[in-house]
Amino acid sequence: MEIQTYQIRFDQIIFAKDAEEVNKYCQTPYKNHPNGCPNFQHNWSCPPYAPTVQETRASLGTYTFFWLLIMEIPIPKKKIKIFKKWRTKHEFGRITKHLNDFIDYLQKDHEDWKLFFCSECTLCPEKNYSKCTCPTEPCRYPNKIRISPEAAGIDVFTTLTNLDISIEKNPITKLHRIAMCAADERVNFDVEYKKYETYLSILNKIENL
Repeated sequence: MEIQTYQIRFDQIIFAKDAEEVNKYCQTPYKNHPNGCPNFQHNWSCPPYAPTVQETRASLGTYTFFWLLIMEIPIPKKKIKIFKKWRTKHEFGRITKHLNDFIDYLQKDHEDWKLFFCSECTLCPEKNYSKCTCPTEPCRYPNKIRISPEAAGIDVFTTLTNLDISIEKNPITKLHRIAMCAADERVNFDVEYKKYETYLSILNKIENL
């Protein structure tokens, strides 16, 4: 799978005005979700528990280099609607996991980088827990929690629009997953991805022993 990277400047990152705007965006209805995002108030990585716009801006302001990482695949073409819906959901989950796994690998190898994932935190289900403990119990993984750029108050689509990077907000022909990286060093993501592929290959060999 190809991951496209776009280096940007700090002043090209568009932030929401405040927490109210972020919360409003999360509660805006969209396809199959008439009440907005189901993770709002139900995941420690999501609003209103995610870092505030002010905290995100201050944190990113300490870094020198910034990148958007984008995965893109065509929406599957199926004549039968139910098959297309299932296949689209499967492919969306697949690219989400792939990009998040790569970001997770980068984070473990570069703890000083600021990395935003392309979805809400899914650590608990991956660890065989049924769901996130939010909001009734403390986070199980407070030092490993995964935050998306949107949850932290970054307006990804406006940022992309201003950069003339074409992304379908309501996908018709392509599915996209978007993550973000900030660092104090220049990063060659082609090199990092090759290291990641080597890591996966070694894991696969170990599992097949």
